[in-house]
Amino acid sequence: MLFNPWNDLALASNDPHYTPPASAIQMAEDLADLSFLWADQSDIRILPWGWSPLLVCLLREAGVADENLPTVTQMAEYRAFASRQTAVRLLRNLKEMWLDAWREGWMIGESCWCREEQEVRSVHLAYGASMLKAPWSGSGRGVHPTTVRLSDKDVAWIRRTLHRQGGVEVEPLYYNKVLDFAMEFWAEAGRVRYEGLSLFTTTAGGVYSGNLVASEQEKQRRLAQYIPLNRLLTLRERLLKLLGRAHIPSWYTGPFGIDMMVVARTPSSIDSCSYSIHPLVEINFRMTMGWLALQLAHDLKPDEICLFRILQERGHYRWEVKPYDL
Repeated sequence: MLFNPWNDLALASNDPHYTPPASAIQMAEDLADLSFLWADQSDIRILPWGWSPLLVCLLREAGVADENLPTVTQMAEYRAFASRQTAVRLLRNLKEMWLDAWREGWMIGESCWCREEQEVRSVHLAYGASMLKAPWSGSGRGVHPTTVRLSDKDVAWIRRTLHRQGGVEVEPLYYNKVLDFAMEFWAEAGRVRYEGLSLFTTTAGGVYSGNLVASEQEKQRRLAQYIPLNRLLTLRERLLKLLGRAHIPSWYTGPFGIDMMVVARTPSSIDSCSYSIHPLVEINFRMTMGWLALQLAHDLKPDEICLFRILQERGHYRWEVKPYDL
């Protein structure tokens, strides 16, 4: 069981000899014991935080046989699915199969995948203030908010990202976000099952900071303050149907998460509900902190609620779980 939080950065590089930044290496060392939260002593499979050419190279150098590692072809398949281009595609597919939810206004969200600078400029002009995203990046990295006008700094970021990674995702910037949450899943042999909800927080820069550790019922109760429960359950079933035909790499066994958000609506909405769901902000095709929070919840007492946090102090990292009273 391996905690390699630099994996998204290694995927972006696609270089088996990539050197992660010192801060990511430090995090991997300091938080190595997180792997015990998902370790199953009866399971001899390698279950890392995520796969990358770098990890395959490191495991091979450590003596792991090739038969226990993904092939070059499988690794390319995994990297392609882990790209933000997949989230753009699946969001479009979800909207096509569930157009009524968008028309009624309780479901929102759109994005566009661009391969050329002029494409980015055109989509940005249509959206106005936008969030630009690199295909692969770590938590809080590779995302670039813009105003209604692209600055020289914005254009430099676009050109650099297109040159290095070959694409940019463009989506409207939602100033009226109310809550971050996710749905966690497990993939095995190309099939997907639902694992649970994740209610999480991030810093102003978008870096993960913590997760609510609670029962599924408690998390549903909290979300139901904004979105009727029947809509959440319908969304879950629609996503399972969508993921079942999304061509998830069949060799991959492990968890993954879909980040979502609750957004306050404009008064002109035809639906009486005051909030909407953006159902596909990100797909994290790897282990997630939200999935770890689900494992921690298994040990809770009835009605117990805790907060799982990652803290940084003097260049080092630690994690903690504390009672949560709110």
